[in-house]
Amino acid sequence: MSEIINKIKIVRWQHVMFIMLMALIVVGADSCKSSGKLSKKERKAQIESAKKQLEPIVNGTSTLSLEEQQRIVKGIISKNYNDPVLNSMIEDAQAKLKIAFAEQEKVKAQKVDVARAALYDMLLNKDNRSADELERDLAAIKSQNLKDSQIDDLVSRVEKKIKEMRASGGNGANLPVKTQLENAFAAIASSAKSGNLPQADNTIQKTLQFFSSEDVPVLIIISREGSMVDYDKPTTIKRYLNFLRDTKASKNDIDAIMTDANGKIKGLDLIKK
Repeated sequence: MSEIINKIKIVRWQHVMFIMLMALIVVGADSCKSSGKLSKKERKAQIESAKKQLEPIVNGTSTLSLEEQQRIVKGIISKNYNDPVLNSMIEDAQAKLKIAFAEQEKVKAQKVDVARAALYDMLLNKDNRSADELERDLAAIKSQNLKDSQIDDLVSRVEKKIKEMRASGGNGANLPVKTQLENAFAAIASSAKSGNLPQADNTIQKTLQFFSSEDVPVLIIISREGSMVDYDKPTTIKRYLNFLRDTKASKNDIDAIMTDANGKIKGLDLIKK
């Protein structure tokens, strides 16, 4: 009887050992999968999938954003497949994206330049546009979402100008720049003539804000016959404004205004009244 019991115990122990061995095999297999080890078949499939993802990027036919394409490339690199063909495609994709990002920055810089000039033009309002017209053009610029600090500052200044135009009914600041400058010239001379030099100097400082610098050239036309034009001795805008204060008279009208890319006046032609 004891011999039979011993045999039963041996059989049960062998059964237990078999179950434990199978469990270790299963756990080991799961451990291999969780540690990132792939079978040759799985590795080959993933490499082929990565190649298909890179192909439109390399060919420049991808419809994804540059940022999304870059994420794909970085994700594939992180897998470290170390496949020669795939590595070559990764290099080509990186080179393609580098060129694309550079072109994107170039286009953005051009848009920023155009927007900056347009915003300065709005501040000067040389074409005497209404507040609604300025607001419409401003909305078009804001919709580009250029994410540039200088553009954001100019947008705020134009918004303030539009608000002031509406509050004042369009007076003063809504006048063309040519009219504003000629009014300023007359105001400088008038203030000086009445003995109010501080007021004249204050108007001079405000007028200089229209110009890119105090040394902007000012040419005064003495005579003009057809294409033949005679000029007086060249001066600068600061000297001319001081001249108006000192002589207490404004005897010239504006003939032409030249502006720079920022919308500031870079040149002024006057003509005798």
